[in-house]
Amino acid sequence: MTGTGSELTEGEHERFCNLIYRVAGIRIPGTKRVMVATRVRKRLKATGISSFSAYLNFLNSAAGAGEMPMFLDVMTTNETYFYRDPHHYDWFDQTFLPEVIQRARLRKRPRSLRVWSAASSTGEELYSIALKVVGHRPELNGWKLTLLGTDLSGAVLEAARAGVYDDRALHLVGDEERRAYFTHDPVARTWTLSREVQAAATFKTHNLLEPLNEEPFDCIFIKNVLIYFDAESKKTVVQHLLAALAKGGYLVVGPSEGIYTMLGALTKHKSWLYQKPA
Repeated sequence: MTGTGSELTEGEHERFCNLIYRVAGIRIPGTKRVMVATRVRKRLKATGISSFSAYLNFLNSAAGAGEMPMFLDVMTTNETYFYRDPHHYDWFDQTFLPEVIQRARLRKRPRSLRVWSAASSTGEELYSIALKVVGHRPELNGWKLTLLGTDLSGAVLEAARAGVYDDRALHLVGDEERRAYFTHDPVARTWTLSREVQAAATFKTHNLLEPLNEEPFDCIFIKNVLIYFDAESKKTVVQHLLAALAKGGYLVVGPSEGIYTMLGALTKHKSWLYQKPA
């Protein structure tokens, strides 16, 4: 049976899933056919294409190259909030930053700091990092700071650059930080991040299956994304993460990434914290 805008066949669902895996390394279960159909319909409406099969053909054609990012935008799930896994940020604020600052004072490292939030979604993770860095600004005066957030989806990165969030995204942010670094709009029920914190962060599009091609990072956060990748894709991502991590640098991982057996080249400090040998 041929698929239309109202029905997605099993074969077409499989083709969409294979395409997503080939391009992004993400596995969509066969049980998610309704979800896939619902999200693809948004692109059918936007492009004016009348059927799932025609849209698949378009995506696989040279003419559909510009549509692929839009397709991936609607297919990737992006849910996060400030200070998700609070102990990660407590470590970053109370242990990592003081350690880096002290080593620089002793001239054991340059006065620079590079942090990468991989799969940063709408920016809450990188901005959580930025809030901690800004909190140490007197000690970091004159430092070269690079806080980079990357994601496959251009749409979520645009939202990150806007720096506007709802109450749910800030439910773990304390009143003092809200007053210092956010402007509240009680009518829209939104919170806009200060220019100071926004200016500390940079965002760009990146596929984790590809090398980042940046200078090494002192700390990399990758959380709540690799659960969607299979073993081979995870190995590729880990290879790229290790290549991007500076000697002595730290890798912070989420509780469900499933890459722990692949991190043998790193020293394990906690179930979520690993360090590259110096």
